[in-house]
Amino acid sequence: MENLITRDWSVEVITRGRDGNIVYHETSCEASFYWEFGGRGAIAIIHGGPASGWNEKYPWAADRRDEVLERVIREVIRQKAQTCIASIDEKSGEILLRKQEHAD
Repeated sequence: MENLITRDWSVEVITRGRDGNIVYHETSCEASFYWEFGGRGAIAIIHGGPASGWNEKYPWAADRRDEVLERVIREVIRQKAQTCIASIDEKSGEILLRKQEHAD
């Protein structure tokens, strides 16, 4: 029998036309991030928020910003953008999803 790993978190992608929200749920807490379709090679932009206000805005996830944003990135790619890779600006928290280039 396969071991099933349960997660105490999930990521929900909400779409309203060309933008929306990404909601990270963890137990009874949540963090919401704005996203929009990109341009100039970016498929989408997720606004994860600056590091400078994270602990005040999300005290339940204090000092875990990198972990939460990494989970959001992995789940958004898995759910909506399987052909993309992500890059993040550490200071602003802006995440760019770009189409992955395949080396032939």
